[in-house]
Amino acid sequence: MKVVRFKLSGKTAFFKKPDVNTYCCFTYGNIHKIALLGIMGSVLGFRGYNEQSRNFKKNVYPEFYEKLKNAKVAVVTINKHGYISKKVQEFNNSVGYASRESGGNLIVKQQWLQNPKWMIYVKIDNITDEFSNMIRKNKAKFIPYLGTNDHFADITKVSELEVHKEDDVDKVDSIFETKYFKIDKYQDEEEDTDTAWKYTEYLPVALDKDLNQYQFSDFTETNMAVDSFNESVDVYRDEELDKNLYFF
Repeated sequence: MKVVRFKLSGKTAFFKKPDVNTYCCFTYGNIHKIALLGIMGSVLGFRGYNEQSRNFKKNVYPEFYEKLKNAKVAVVTINKHGYISKKVQEFNNSVGYASRESGGNLIVKQQWLQNPKWMIYVKIDNITDEFSNMIRKNKAKFIPYLGTNDHFADITKVSELEVHKEDDVDKVDSIFETKYFKIDKYQDEEEDTDTAWKYTEYLPVALDKDLNQYQFSDFTETNMAVDSFNESVDVYRDEELDKNLYFF
């Protein structure tokens, strides 16, 4: 299978959780598929939520999601032990409509990811082929962000390569849907000093067509050995970086 691989990183990132919108806005601990498709859509020049809200029609996705929802991606977190540190940022929003408080000043608190880094893989098809061509030439129609426009995205180390289906899988290096794998045991054959770790989180994986609300799946990333529950779930291998990858 032909894929484009690139490093995605930034100084900060903010992938807002929609369930909290009061004292502090929280972020997901990892990039999720909708945010990644948004970055791809910005490179390709597809319209997003703002354009959709101006021309609202029932049962219509934002253009970036409509065009890219079938894209297959794999995400490997480069940050140590799959964990990206967070920090609460506090700043003022003093535009006239920001707050009804005296002085019209709204104190905003947001939880930001600090120095996030991922290795991203995207399966190349008719649409994503153009995405691959553009990022290999350092081009983008719109500026890609890590969640919001406060957080610029760096896309580096771009290359096209072939990944091959791995038949005998005992380890998955990318994030994977927890329901398809069982964590078996910790393997310490190569690095006796390494520590067993596991990151889990419910992350958005799709959009509901009626309200554009997130649909979720439970994801895991770990250095422990795994067994697959489902023989129909394929794992691919990047021989160059020695990574086993789950595409979703």
